[in-house]
Amino acid sequence: MQDQENFDQTQTESPAAREAAAATQKALALLARCEQCRSGLERKLLQKGFSKGTVEGVLDALEERGLLDDLRFARAWLNSRRIGHQEGRTRLLAELGARGISKETSKKAVDDFFEEFNEEEICARAVKKFLSRGYQGDKLMAAMTRAGFSYKMTAAALKALAINRDN
Repeated sequence: MQDQENFDQTQTESPAAREAAAATQKALALLARCEQCRSGLERKLLQKGFSKGTVEGVLDALEERGLLDDLRFARAWLNSRRIGHQEGRTRLLAELGARGISKETSKKAVDDFFEEFNEEEICARAVKKFLSRGYQGDKLMAAMTRAGFSYKMTAAALKALAINRDN
């Protein structure tokens, strides 16, 4: 009897309602695997062939329910990124922007991140990593800039490293 009711309900739903249900189911499956940002989830759903209007509606509903949150995604991404990378504020903001996270949300997440983790210490580890790979002078400064650290912060890390080596 239950199967007949499900079949009858499926037959009476509009194609748009069926598409929205399928898009929601796919979005929830993706969110169950890992945190997603809105733009990334939108791209994935569009690649699956769902219409733009349906995808927008589904994403709006997921945000309203608290299941999709760009700030939560940004924080999770920053924490996972921290494990294998030593990167500064500029690089992290650019990386989040490339993932479709707004400037305001990116700034909030990065500010929160650097309240918890000291950027100067991360910079010092990056300097040590590049020095161990043979980077020196302009090549070292260019690598540190690409990693998102300012000239001033890099110079301070180099100075502290030199002082520590002398002692």
